[in-house]
Amino acid sequence: MFVSAGDLEKYAYCPLSWWLSKKHKVVYKKGVKKHEEIQKELKEIQKKEGKLKFYEKYILFFATASTILAIAGLALLGGVDSVLKYFFIIIALFWLLNSAFFLYRESKAPPVLKIRYEKFLLISSMGALIIAFFVILFSISPNKEISKFVEILSLLWVVIASLIFYRSLYLGEKIVERKIKYAPLESEIEYVGTDTAEEIVSEKYGLRGKPDYIIRVGDDYIPVEKKTTDTNAPRFPHVIQLTAYCMLVEDKYGKSPPYGIIRYKNTQFKVPYELRWKEMVLELKKKMEEDLKRGRAHRNHYNVKKCENCVRKEFCPERLA
Repeated sequence: MFVSAGDLEKYAYCPLSWWLSKKHKVVYKKGVKKHEEIQKELKEIQKKEGKLKFYEKYILFFATASTILAIAGLALLGGVDSVLKYFFIIIALFWLLNSAFFLYRESKAPPVLKIRYEKFLLISSMGALIIAFFVILFSISPNKEISKFVEILSLLWVVIASLIFYRSLYLGEKIVERKIKYAPLESEIEYVGTDTAEEIVSEKYGLRGKPDYIIRVGDDYIPVEKKTTDTNAPRFPHVIQLTAYCMLVEDKYGKSPPYGIIRYKNTQFKVPYELRWKEMVLELKKKMEEDLKRGRAHRNHYNVKKCENCVRKEFCPERLA
């Protein structure tokens, strides 16, 4: 049986209120509208971040390619000193030896380090190919017509790289303007829990749910829950809901988040992802399942204010207010 993080939040507030929510649905129109606006803006930020990554790749490609073409054009122009040819041959051999070294280390490395060595191997191999390309070029007879064509092409690619660069700067400014409200600028928005988003399910913990959004900071995935209310401290039901989202993130990405974030109207709190909160979530889940089997639930508190603030108090047979 999979329990939703949203139901856990209601159950943590009051089991009877959660039970009544099955029959008596209460919709906060203002809250729903606000959440929809936030989700729409987050999806736009996520889309723009994807475009920015796309632009960055092309900037790197055109800038590197134009540099290579410029040197190739000079090589074809002629007049290259023979000492320089030998220098490039030595550098090419060095890169090839470097590639062989990383190939050897990759074969001996533990699984955790294999990806890192594979990256070094790829970079080193690319370096070897580029230098070898120049060695071949310096061995070809000079050709001024081809040299001119290559230099013009190089200049064109520099212009393209510059245009994409200025477009990425403009896009980056737009992202900063919006993103600063929701996440650290060094982070990336990994997931947005819209109506059409795929629900995250954990076979390990028997939980399911859609966090408002998930950000990636370095190698960590952090769930964020947005609340439209305000408070001076994180509320217990919200901490339970956020911890459930942390458990979903842990199972989905294979790594425990160091914390989750609750964002209230005027403040936010980082809630550490700790064993005590995980155990509390699993305990509440167990009690919820027992109530479902019995077919009933009861109030578990004597807090009059909690009953006064409950949106289902008019239907509650055990209310205190």
